[in-house]
Amino acid sequence: MADGTLKVGTITTSSGSGTITVPSGVNLTAPGHVIQVINDSDTTNTVVSSTTYADTGLSASVSSTTYADTGLSASITPSSTSNKILVMISQDFQLESVGSQTNVRGGFKLLRDSTTLYTGSDDGNSFGVRIAGGSSASREFNNVWSYQYYDTPSSTSSIVYKTQCRTYDTNSRWRLNNQVNGTSKSFITLMEIAG
Repeated sequence: MADGTLKVGTITTSSGSGTITVPSGVNLTAPGHVIQVINDSDTTNTVVSSTTYADTGLSASVSSTTYADTGLSASITPSSTSNKILVMISQDFQLESVGSQTNVRGGFKLLRDSTTLYTGSDDGNSFGVRIAGGSSASREFNNVWSYQYYDTPSSTSSIVYKTQCRTYDTNSRWRLNNQVNGTSKSFITLMEIAG
C-alpha cells in the first residue's frame, strides 16, 4: 500500500460528539510542538563567596574549591529520545566586593545532571559577569542572568537541569535573590519539544 496524504478540516466521532480514543502506543505528534512545560523558582536569599562554582540556592556562605549549586533547578522526563529540551533561565543576582577589591567577577554554569552545558570563561576577563577598574573599596552590581539553551538529551529518564555559580576574585561574593536587601525570585523553565 502506497503512502499518501490525508487532508481534513475536522475529525469527529461517528456520532458527532464524544471522545476519539488513540490506541495505546500510538503518538499523534508533529515535530516542533511543545509536549510539556516544567517551571520552578527560587526565592532563597543566599550568599556565595566561592572561587569555584557552587550551588546558588545554598542558605549559607560557601567557601569551596568546587562549583556550588544555586538552588535553582527543575527536573523533566522526556517522552522520546528524539525530543529536545528548551531550558530558560532567569537568575536574579547581586555581585559585590568584600573589602578592598577593584575587580569583581563571577560566572554562572548550566548543567544537565552532572554534564556542563554552559560555563563562562574561567580566565577572569570574559567571565560572564564582571565589574573592573577603579579604586573603590565597595562595588555592587544588581541584575538578572537570562539564558536559553536548546538541549538534545537523547533520554527518556528523569533529567535535572540546574545552575551553579562561582566568583573569580577571592574578595567577591554573590547575593542571590536578594537585590539591595530585598527579596527577588529566580526562575527556570523546561519545555519539551517534539523531535
